[in-house]
Amino acid sequence: MAGVLPWSYSSLSAFETCPRRYHLTRIAKVVTEKQTEATIWGNQVHKALEDAVAGTKALDQQFTKYQPIVDRVRAVNAKKLTENKFGITAGFKPTTFFAKDVWFRGVIDLTLLKPKVAHVWDYKTGKVKSDGDQLKLFAASTFAAYPYLEKVKTSYIWLAYDKTTSAEFTKDDVPGIWQEFLPRVGRMEQALADDKWLPNPSGLCKAHCSVGKKLCDFCGS
Repeated sequence: MAGVLPWSYSSLSAFETCPRRYHLTRIAKVVTEKQTEATIWGNQVHKALEDAVAGTKALDQQFTKYQPIVDRVRAVNAKKLTENKFGITAGFKPTTFFAKDVWFRGVIDLTLLKPKVAHVWDYKTGKVKSDGDQLKLFAASTFAAYPYLEKVKTSYIWLAYDKTTSAEFTKDDVPGIWQEFLPRVGRMEQALADDKWLPNPSGLCKAHCSVGKKLCDFCGS
C-alpha cells in the first residue's frame, strides 16, 4: 500500500477529525467530499485576491470590499508570491510541490519577501478560530525555503470579520515546530501501517459527513 505521505495541514486535520472519513475520502478514495456553498465561495474569493494582487485582473463588483487589502499589499515594497505552492522533504529541506521526495506540502495565499523578514498571509472566509497550527507550519516552511530570513510574520486574514490573527517566528522556533507535529504525523503513518482507520464519532457525523451509513454506522447519527 502506498504511504500516507506527503501530508498537508488539511490532511492532518482531516485525519485527526476522523481517521475513517480521512481514509475513505483521501486514501481509498471511495467517497467524494461534496463542495459546499462556503467552499465554492472561499475558492472564488481566493482566486479574486490572487489575480488582483498579481495585477492580472481587477476585483469584480462582488469582491470590491476587499480592495483596501489589495491596495495595502500592492503598496508594500517586497517580492510578492501569490498562491505559492511549496514542498518540504523529510529532512526539512525545500523541494517542489510534486517532487518525489516531498514530505510536507501546502499552498500559501500570499508571501511578501523582504531582505530579512517575510510576511505570510492566509485568507480565511469562515468564522474566526484560535487554531494557529497552519501559521506555525507556514513559518517553518518559509524558513526552509529562504534560509537568509531572520523573522517570519504570519497572519490569518479573517475577511468576513475584518480581523487579523498574527504570530511571529524566528529560526530558533523552527525545530520546536517540527517536533510538535512529528508525533501527530506519526499517528497517520501508524494507521496506514496497521490499515486501521477507526471512526471518531462527533457532532459532525449527523449533518456534515459524506461517508454514508453503508461505510460508517455513525454517519447521520
